Amino acid sequence: MVMKIKVFILILFAGGLFLNACQKDIDIFVPDPGQLNGPDTSWQNTVTATMPVSALKNNLLLTPYKDTIIVDANTATIVTPFGVQVNFPPHCCTTGSGQPVTGKIDVELIVVKKKGDMVRLNRPSTYNDSMLVTAGQIFIQLKKEGQILQLAPGVTINIRYTDLPINPQMKFFMGDEANAQHFNWLPTPTPSADTIVMGTQTYEIYTQRQRWLSVATVFDINTTTPKIQVSADMAPYFTNANTVAFTVFKDVRSVIAMKGDLVTRKFMTGKLPIGKQVTVVVISKQGGDYYLGFESAVTQIPTVNATIQPVHIVPIKKSLPEILAYLSSL
Repeated sequence: MVMKIKVFILILFAGGLFLNACQKDIDIFVPDPGQLNGPDTSWQNTVTATMPVSALKNNLLLTPYKDTIIVDANTATIVTPFGVQVNFPPHCCTTGSGQPVTGKIDVELIVVKKKGDMVRLNRPSTYNDSMLVTAGQIFIQLKKEGQILQLAPGVTINIRYTDLPINPQMKFFMGDEANAQHFNWLPTPTPSADTIVMGTQTYEIYTQRQRWLSVATVFDINTTTPKIQVSADMAPYFTNANTVAFTVFKDVRSVIAMKGDLVTRKFMTGKLPIGKQVTVVVISKQGGDYYLGFESAVTQIPTVNATIQPVHIVPIKKSLPEILAYLSSL
């Protein structure tokens, strides 16, 4: 009987040592190869090309439509499969040093009407702090043998496309690309050279500019109308170094970039009109993974003295094709 008790005690002692060893193994966290040791919650004063958010933006980009024209004695025209026509007068371009260009040149063109494409290209519809509604954003660039060309002095090109319904309030805006992180639209400083002619179903742009152009109008010019800022309420490891965020309006063609605020560590819009249905969209790249989150809301002042409306979002892991498919649905 004594012997059996001793054996039982030894078994209990050995079992305790085994469980203690197992517990020590449980307490040790060893990350999988290639994984981060922990989520990075740091925000950056300057976003550089080496940060995950820069790779994310590059992976979201659209490929331009490409065509060729001959710029000699005759007017050259391209007609795209998506219904945009561009007319180029004879001898329309020069090299960067001002030398005339002849023969065949390349035309790169992007036409943005989908709100999801505005997100992909990081081309929000804002003029400084004002919200724009757009009838189309257009990128056009001329090249020869890979070198960017200029429009010859005084040359006007014509861009024609269909968009319904036609809004007679639309104006010409040019892309301000001075700040690589925060794209902006500005009214043209040369309204006599950059004009819009409206048909029953079409807009015709006459311009002496290349790169980003927009047919747009300011949504609300009444400065006394109550407005609200929208912020994305998320886990702290979604930062300006790995994440982009946008507020997408449902009933108008308008997308607002949510800028990363270093003080609050939140992504926030400027002042938006209240009573509008929106979707806050967040896309992130962390390590080799992509995350997508979106949440619907109605812009409103949550309390009497509040100026910011938080929208809670939980991004979940998605593949890049899944994210692009979602954006195409906006």
